[in-house]
Amino acid sequence: MKFLTAFLILMSPIFGAWSQTDFPNKPITLVVATPAGGATDKTVRLLAKQLQLKWKNGVVVENRVGASGNIASAYVAKANPDGYTLLVSAGPFGINPSLFKTLPFDTKKDFVPVAQISSFASVLLVHESFPARSLNDFIAVAKNPKDPLAYASAGSGTAQHLGVELLKSKLKLNLNHIPYKGGAPAMNDLLAGHVKVMLAGMGDASPHLNSGRVFPLVTTGKTRSALLPNIPTLQELGILDFDASGWCGLHAPAGTPAELINKINQDVMAALADPAVRQGMAAMDVEPRPTTVPEFRQFMDSQFVKWKEAVEFSGAKAD
Repeated sequence: MKFLTAFLILMSPIFGAWSQTDFPNKPITLVVATPAGGATDKTVRLLAKQLQLKWKNGVVVENRVGASGNIASAYVAKANPDGYTLLVSAGPFGINPSLFKTLPFDTKKDFVPVAQISSFASVLLVHESFPARSLNDFIAVAKNPKDPLAYASAGSGTAQHLGVELLKSKLKLNLNHIPYKGGAPAMNDLLAGHVKVMLAGMGDASPHLNSGRVFPLVTTGKTRSALLPNIPTLQELGILDFDASGWCGLHAPAGTPAELINKINQDVMAALADPAVRQGMAAMDVEPRPTTVPEFRQFMDSQFVKWKEAVEFSGAKAD
């Protein structure tokens, strides 16, 4: 009996290695914190379809919406660290540790980065009645010390809110934040002219760009948007160190074996190179972002630092 026990202990690394080369042998669940049909959800489903061809055993996209993404994060934090339950992380994942006083998990300790999937620009929109058609004109209006310029966002502490606050700090603007309960009601009031300014993700803005009711002033990406080729980026206009682009990626529960993390990362990078995936993302003005695990970890570290500063400057509180 002692001999058998010793043999099993000695052989366990071999058995473990064999089981990991067999990964995955059942469906993998990708937990999304945003509603079905949004830009992040559509991007993940494109990726999942391609990963299905590689993994064979099925990929389930599960939407767990609420609490600024914390419901989905809490669910994955408690999942078995076996590679079969992954969080589709996005902007709020990097913001929430600074925005919420307490969370039911430790963002930095309870998760490990796996791979970045995508990034997408935001666009600064103004209502058609707003007296500016360039960033310089907008700045002139927004610096009026006697009349704060109101802007809408999807809610306090969202990336759109904090992105404008970063711009406000950098350019010394006089702005007044009007938070809404989500991007849709904020966009509706912008279209109706009840509020004149909003920073919106390209996916949310794209259905309205040809409506004539809003005008895009500038985008936040490193290159011009394919949907708005005539609209400059902030970097083109000399605002070089500003980045409020959206993103999504994959995180796994802490304790997931490094071998599995690396395998999933490599499979995601291969899927992002597929022409059908890239074409589908391009149609939404979403850019594939294949990264190594260390690169994604470095990106996340920069997100935590940037949004901590923005939360402190703005005084943002969780809704």
